Amino acid sequence: MKRHTAVRFPPVSGYDIPGLERWLQRMAARGMQFFMTIGPFTLFLPAEPASLRVHLEPARTKIAEDDPEIIGLYASAGWTHLGDFRKNFYVFATQEPDAQAHTDPQVLNYALRRFFRQKLLGGAGLALLNFLVLSFFYSSRFTDPTCLRFQWAELLSDGLLSWLLALLGMGLTDLSYLLGLFSLWKFRRQIRHDLPTAATPASRLAGVLSALAVLPLVLVAAEFSFLYFTNGYFPYDLAGSGFVTMAEIEGPEFRPTGDTMFNMDHISHGDSPLTPESWYYQQWESNRVFGSGSSLADIPHLEINITRYLLPAVAERRAWEWRSWGGHENYQALEPAHGLEEIWYYQNERNPGFCYLVLRKGGLVMRVEYEGSKDLTQFLPRFAQMLDTL
Repeated sequence: MKRHTAVRFPPVSGYDIPGLERWLQRMAARGMQFFMTIGPFTLFLPAEPASLRVHLEPARTKIAEDDPEIIGLYASAGWTHLGDFRKNFYVFATQEPDAQAHTDPQVLNYALRRFFRQKLLGGAGLALLNFLVLSFFYSSRFTDPTCLRFQWAELLSDGLLSWLLALLGMGLTDLSYLLGLFSLWKFRRQIRHDLPTAATPASRLAGVLSALAVLPLVLVAAEFSFLYFTNGYFPYDLAGSGFVTMAEIEGPEFRPTGDTMFNMDHISHGDSPLTPESWYYQQWESNRVFGSGSSLADIPHLEINITRYLLPAVAERRAWEWRSWGGHENYQALEPAHGLEEIWYYQNERNPGFCYLVLRKGGLVMRVEYEGSKDLTQFLPRFAQMLDTL
């Protein structure tokens, strides 16, 4: 059976020399020979399982090209050069049990100081990355206990999932960084005091946390890229959309306002990998109330919000949240019909022309706000048809 290049994430900190050597030896015993590193990942070539000794030789400076002197020195002692690990170490391997490594203590000490400075500088960059990533997705509502308790389904449309994944990914990365810094400090101490060296539990945990951080950060990076290039906004014309309009409800005598903000000729459509797909539009009548000091709610209008959730249970929760507009106790539950699983109707007691409809079909939730002279429940078949087309 044909075998392909394998990609793995190190199970220990990237500066844990003993831990990395033992890991590369275990991989060789499984038939995977070290090839190269790309960012945080390590690539292995298929090979016959072998009992290898692996040695990582620290470089005094970042490896830009192979050092023939070092490679020749190790070759003469029976070692094979496999490549470099993250530009910090030359990777050598041998099957000879008596082959000697030639690490110069001064070079090792110098390299460890460089690694420690490099790690501290990386910490400053990591702090900046934390700020940029978390602030990009942050909304003050995400840390408001009341909003999180009563409006979490709505917050998903505002990017709550992206922010939580960013928080998780960066938190795991930060903890991995601190554990890696500690394990590097401990290894330097072992070298300075000529103590036995071994992979520390902190280093192993740092490797595990780094691996766990990859998935949420990849998802966040995909969301960021999508929003950066598209803004997650894909409007399309109201004409031909199949959406219910005020002219359809009120009749041809309806006169829309000339204000394009209150008389949308398009459907505002938003979508991204980590936020629910949504649709919105509104239409208001050209009315003497504009600018007269009267309430906007008294103007004949239609406002529609639709959201698609992956899970029907979340859509059901969003329907519950919508019913906080007007008070849950003031909504009348109508018999499910036209394929709609939930139908909730609210009519203002003081202004019978003003009403809400909250509809749910599977993962789709629609909330309709209406002010006019018609019975909105008579248009339930049309609203159900709208949801069928989405």
